[in-house]
Amino acid sequence: MYRNPYLSISKPIRHRFLQPVTCIFVVWSILSGFGHDVTGATNAEPTTSVAIVIAPDPTPLENLAARELQRYLGILFDIRATLATEPPAVGTLIRMNVLDKELDDQAILLRPQRRGLLIAGGSPVATLWAVYELVERWGVRYLMDEDLLPDNPGPFRLPDSEIRIGPNMRTRCWRLVNDLADGPVSWSLEENKRFLRQIAKMKYNRVFLSFWPAQPFVHYSFRGMKKPQPSFYFGEIYPIEQDMVAREKFGQMKVFTNPDYVGADTPEEQVTRATHLAKGILAEARRLGMETGLAIQPFSWPKEFMAVLPGSEPVKQLGNLTAGPGEEQSMDDPLLREMVATIFRAYVETYPEADTFYVGMPEHRGWTEQAAQAYTLLDQKYDLKELGTFEELCARAQARSSFPGGGKRVETMLKGDLASLSFFDTLIEEKNLLKRSGERPDVRLIYNGVVAELFPLLAKIVPPGGEVLSFIDYTASRQLKQRDLLRQHPPTGLPANLIFTLADDNVGVLPQLATGSLHKIMQELRANGWSGFTTRYWTVGDLMPTVHYLAKASWDETVTPESASRDLFEHALGAGSVEPAMRALALIEQITKGLDDYGLGFGFPVPSMMTKHYRAQGLSDAIRADHQRYRDALAAMRTAREGSRPAGYRLLDYLIGRLKFAVRYLDAAEAFGATARAEEKGLQGEASWHVENACNAIQEALQAWADVAMDHGDLGAVALMNKYCYRPIRDKRDELRARR
Repeated sequence: MYRNPYLSISKPIRHRFLQPVTCIFVVWSILSGFGHDVTGATNAEPTTSVAIVIAPDPTPLENLAARELQRYLGILFDIRATLATEPPAVGTLIRMNVLDKELDDQAILLRPQRRGLLIAGGSPVATLWAVYELVERWGVRYLMDEDLLPDNPGPFRLPDSEIRIGPNMRTRCWRLVNDLADGPVSWSLEENKRFLRQIAKMKYNRVFLSFWPAQPFVHYSFRGMKKPQPSFYFGEIYPIEQDMVAREKFGQMKVFTNPDYVGADTPEEQVTRATHLAKGILAEARRLGMETGLAIQPFSWPKEFMAVLPGSEPVKQLGNLTAGPGEEQSMDDPLLREMVATIFRAYVETYPEADTFYVGMPEHRGWTEQAAQAYTLLDQKYDLKELGTFEELCARAQARSSFPGGGKRVETMLKGDLASLSFFDTLIEEKNLLKRSGERPDVRLIYNGVVAELFPLLAKIVPPGGEVLSFIDYTASRQLKQRDLLRQHPPTGLPANLIFTLADDNVGVLPQLATGSLHKIMQELRANGWSGFTTRYWTVGDLMPTVHYLAKASWDETVTPESASRDLFEHALGAGSVEPAMRALALIEQITKGLDDYGLGFGFPVPSMMTKHYRAQGLSDAIRADHQRYRDALAAMRTAREGSRPAGYRLLDYLIGRLKFAVRYLDAAEAFGATARAEEKGLQGEASWHVENACNAIQEALQAWADVAMDHGDLGAVALMNKYCYRPIRDKRDELRARR
């Protein structure tokens, strides 16, 4: 090892796939003489001079890679590196090697040279990933809101052997926005940017924004009618009242909302704020080298448009805000075709910077009466003999009885998707939907959430350059029960990605961990030629072990959930905290698997989420067992904190806060149920005692979460549960007090 390194980022070189290859080189200066080890320890007086040499006209991502390397050298080793377009006069350069046949566009390379290090990527963004890979090897671990630095990074050092890696999951995508208050729709632009910067360090390479029809992210008119007053949170309003739990966390808000929308009182201002937020997210993602997309629902629109679109019908969905094609509405209906085209083109024209557009199927399908005709038309155009007859296809869907709602729901989904796909396939050509203005290439289309039985059809219907995003079931463990669908080989040339549910909204507000199930699913995807995954989640803070696992396993198939979590905890907390933290994770994963079977809907954030426990007069035996497991997990995580290094406190405090919430939330649900049992027996004193306990428990639960809130998604959960959980208990308490 030599003293005084210089670091140089090369210009791209074209490799055999016509992708640019970018490189960083380390060279050693002789200002202090070489032949000595590089020290540069954090507390040492810097005697070395380091330059990061960039080509005269670097790409923005090359420049970012150099500046990130410069920043981490200063943070970790107190090396004040400089950026230059020419190497210093002194020192020995390691000259650039031509790498045109070595790397594909996502591969990275760290190669020691006689006097330095070559850092290379198959593209500018891969060069950035290579820098982050090197920094991670210096002991840094990336969380979703911050970096965890080593207490003592030791002397400055470089790898002593070549490191060449590429991903086994080429698509590593995050879904943003969505519409439940406890998720990323509540994140400010700054919170989104912070999150994007952190996942970029973990080498995630895509994002898409999931938009809902009633939201203000796009505006359009149809038949002289403007899109009506927009809304978030499926139309729910969460007032910030003086007596609510954790009132101090919400500042001057009168109604909970994304902080970037505070003061947007008119529809026009709401659209302006929302599009600014979305464009800001897309811009930051592109700055970090990520592909970007929008997920839209062109078959749903605000229900007010039913007045100018005869035949359309309300869609069953949270809030009942939208409408869609009616059961008897013809696929040739010119007004219907105009409506769908208007919606799609409005998004394309509002967000020309988006790389891809995800066309999503409604969660609760309609338009099923057109399915047989749609199948006939598709068969005539694409020859679907491998799918069998329409009746045989429906029978296969009915046989998938494990899906929530049973095989009948799967058949309904299949019929709705057939109608929508046939309709949209012809509309693309008729309306030239994918054409962009100017010189931009046509829209790349991704069909999102089409029922798995139609996988072979999608291979034929997706336009050139398009992809498929598949949704097999709501939770990871339930997907594993349908391995036959995971083992459908994607057709050659059609990238197919799977939705990974990290935490399900049906389980809802309780802490969840599905890493073990996701590990098995990822093995199936690798074995069967899938391209990668897209995450599905709401609250994100307690998913750090899962996020870390996916980031590591996407590049190294030998990584397991256990090895990834141990790596995270050893670096974040210190060796003494690993075992109790691992025990806590194991308990949470056990709970999650159970809830996937018997707890779907348990914590779904809807008005009945607490009152249903009053009606049921308490928790089931299975949930009571999970209640104890949460207590045990909380105790284990507290033990982990006792032995943790201070740098790990914030991560642990968040996990502890979420587990404390879970324990006290279930305490509240059980006590509220006991209140109902006592009332039924006419035991007013006992009922009052139970409801007081319930009220204290839910207050402590919500305060525990609010105190560790990482973002406004966390605060959105607290706001909605003040309305759905605290207030019903409070009102019952006040009612019983008044009877005394």
